[in-house]
Amino acid sequence: MYSVEFKEKNCLEYRILAVRRPSIPAPKKRYSQITIPGRDGVLIESDECYEPIIIPVEFNFMTGPDEWASVFRIAKRWLDGAGKLQFSDDQEFYYKCLECSIEDTERTTRKLGKFTANFLCDPYIYLKAGDEPIENPSKITNYYEKSHPDYILTGSGGCTITVNGKEMQATVNGTLTINTDLMIAYNQDGNYQNSLINGDYEDLYLIPGDNTISIKGADLKVIPHWRCR
Repeated sequence: MYSVEFKEKNCLEYRILAVRRPSIPAPKKRYSQITIPGRDGVLIESDECYEPIIIPVEFNFMTGPDEWASVFRIAKRWLDGAGKLQFSDDQEFYYKCLECSIEDTERTTRKLGKFTANFLCDPYIYLKAGDEPIENPSKITNYYEKSHPDYILTGSGGCTITVNGKEMQATVNGTLTINTDLMIAYNQDGNYQNSLINGDYEDLYLIPGDNTISIKGADLKVIPHWRCR
C-alpha cells in the first residue's frame, strides 16, 4: 500500500491514507533579469542556486464519528514543523521538509475526513545512504550533484583538512564537526566553534566526480549527504 513517512512516522500508523501519489515539481533555478537601456531583451543572472519546492499531498481518513476530531488533531501534530519526508515508492531517497502546513479539512461524511498537507522542501532529494559516515577517506567519488558534507574531526590540537587541494585549518579538542551546509562548526557538546577554524566552507564541498581528501593532526569521518534534483 502506498504511504507517506514524515519525521520517521508513517501515515498508516495514524490510520491516515494518501489519496494518490503526489505530483512533485521540478526545482527552478533562482535568477534575476537585468534590463539595459537601448538593448532589446534582458540579461539573465543566476547564483546557480534553486528555489525550494512545495509538495502537496492529499490525505483522507475514516474513523468513528466520535473519533473524527481526535484523529485530525493527531494528524495536525504529526504534520507540524520540519523533518524528513519519504514516499514508499522511492524508499532510498528522502526530502528535507522545512515546514509543513495543512489546509482546512473537509468532513465529507460523518466518518470520512480529507485534507491537503503542503510540504515546503529543500529543492534537492537526498540519498539515505549518503548519511552514513566514511572513515578517513583519501578519495571520494561523487556520482550525484555537488554536495555539502559534514566533516567530523577527532583529536587534540591543530589539524589541517585538504579537499581537492584547498585547505582548512582547525583546532580540535575532542570532536569538532564542520557542517558545510549550515556553514557552522561545533564540538561534541553542541557549542559553536567557528572561531577555531580558518578557511572557506565552500572549499570543502564535494564536486561531481573524484574528490581527493587528506587530514593531518586528527582522525576524520565524512558524511557526504549525496543529493540530486
